[in-house]
Amino acid sequence: MSALVNFLSQSIQFLYNITKNIGIPNYGLAIILFTILVKVILYPLTYKQLRSMKKMQELQPKIQELQKKYKNNPQKAQQAMMELYQKEGVNPLGGCLPLLVQMPILFALFSALRVFFDPVHHPPYVELAHADFLWIKNLGQPDPIILPVLVALGTYFQQKISMVGTSQDQTQKTMLIVMPLLIGWMSRNFSAGLSLYWVTFSLMGILEQWFIRRQPRLVKEEISSK
Repeated sequence: MSALVNFLSQSIQFLYNITKNIGIPNYGLAIILFTILVKVILYPLTYKQLRSMKKMQELQPKIQELQKKYKNNPQKAQQAMMELYQKEGVNPLGGCLPLLVQMPILFALFSALRVFFDPVHHPPYVELAHADFLWIKNLGQPDPIILPVLVALGTYFQQKISMVGTSQDQTQKTMLIVMPLLIGWMSRNFSAGLSLYWVTFSLMGILEQWFIRRQPRLVKEEISSK
């Protein structure tokens, strides 16, 4: 983990140097550029995730039919569904991959930013004079109000757009409200830099999903042709 923390710190400093070279030195801009770069790298996984979600949605009638057919034999129903997934080339857990990749980055970024802007323990190359951003005086310190609200709103709308066109049970509807509130509350203790990363990541996710959903609807054709 220490190697990843160091890599992220060096990456943010590299992007900061870019903002410095173009005449607007600021670590907030560097963090935004870093987030965009992460999103671009993860785009293939996100695209695969959304395609998997669409396939799962198209398969729901067949899944419900199997559940009804084997309602008295759950083991047989599970086996039949797994055979269906294999036939259609669907991985039920495929949607979790971007999250699994994202988690180490979040943990490492949390550790990196905790020290990066520290007045005493920051790396020698960090220029604390440019650690402010908009209303934020130091990106290493928590922002107790504005950023947590933006974190909650960004999380809510990203979840909301990801659920467009899918059936939602009561649990999903509850989580749509509870998760943004929980993450927003937790971010009151995050460094402002990490909260800025989260907000930017959510906004990029919303734009990304909007863009992907505008692509030709090939999933339905793939499934119906099998």
